[in-house]
Amino acid sequence: MKLLNHLNPADHKILARIDDNWPFQFLSEFSRFHLHFFREPVKIAYDEQMQAFMPLRFTDLKLFAPAQILFAPVRDAVELGPEEQLQYFEKLIIMLEKKDNCERLMQPQPYGILAARPPMAKYCEFGTYIIDLENQSEEQIFNKFHPKYQKAVNHSIKNGAIIKLGKETLNDFFTVYKSTMDYAGLHSDSLDYFSSMYKYLGENRVLSAVVYDQNEPVSGIFVIYTRYSAFLTHAGTQGESKLYGAAKLLNFEVMKFLKQRGVKKYDFVGVRLKNNNPTLEGIFRFKKGFGGDLKTGYLWKIDLLPMKAKAYDTIVKVWTGGNRVTDIIDQINQ
Repeated sequence: MKLLNHLNPADHKILARIDDNWPFQFLSEFSRFHLHFFREPVKIAYDEQMQAFMPLRFTDLKLFAPAQILFAPVRDAVELGPEEQLQYFEKLIIMLEKKDNCERLMQPQPYGILAARPPMAKYCEFGTYIIDLENQSEEQIFNKFHPKYQKAVNHSIKNGAIIKLGKETLNDFFTVYKSTMDYAGLHSDSLDYFSSMYKYLGENRVLSAVVYDQNEPVSGIFVIYTRYSAFLTHAGTQGESKLYGAAKLLNFEVMKFLKQRGVKKYDFVGVRLKNNNPTLEGIFRFKKGFGGDLKTGYLWKIDLLPMKAKAYDTIVKVWTGGNRVTDIIDQINQ
């Protein structure tokens, strides 16, 4: 196994097979975005024997250099099955341990659900709802919505909802998204983050969309996509409106738009399968109501250099005054 880089000309021949039939995390444009915006490289772990690839983000925190899995290992634009994923992870861990400068594999991004987990890893069960765009008509997709969702969509249409798609909606999307995150007391990505996504991935792979009530933005979503799948990474709804089905209509219109562009799946990006938080339970029910298939798997993390990783945790604890920084795995397993 070895690490490849889209930005290294010597690796271009091996990486040339990656195209828009693969998830966006594998693309050279995403590597360029990540290096520009986060100042962090994305490398592709390649196992020649298995002919499988997986994107990894490498961070540099001065005294600590963890890595993060960005998507499951893939061969020929298809995710490996659980048994092969486990074999791949075992090889990956051995390779990273030999590097001697990667102390930990952090929890993957929520859009990076994995089908297997190493025995020694800390983990949580995780899932996502996925709509099949390729093998269903628009009517079939809509008919799988919960009846209340169908009614809500029709209500918003009858009451004059206006849907706009594309880069022109970015500022309005951001206004709605930022308002939602501020209200919930959660971290929000910056407008520059979304603008950079558009700049580096392009309008054929990035989509912001907004639904309006009387010219006022009510709900907005942000999607990153290739033909492999669309990933709904950010969303928000603000204020009171007579369009109580605005968000449901917006998602449906975006599904139709993506289907017309040959995108195979619509991924709602993450639901916690074992959850006691009422707010997050509401998100689970919202995503479930669109009638998609539940894909289940794991998020996991593992210390590769345990002593150094523990030392870093101690430093962070001192810096934060004893406030523990938790990820989804820690939150679910508390």
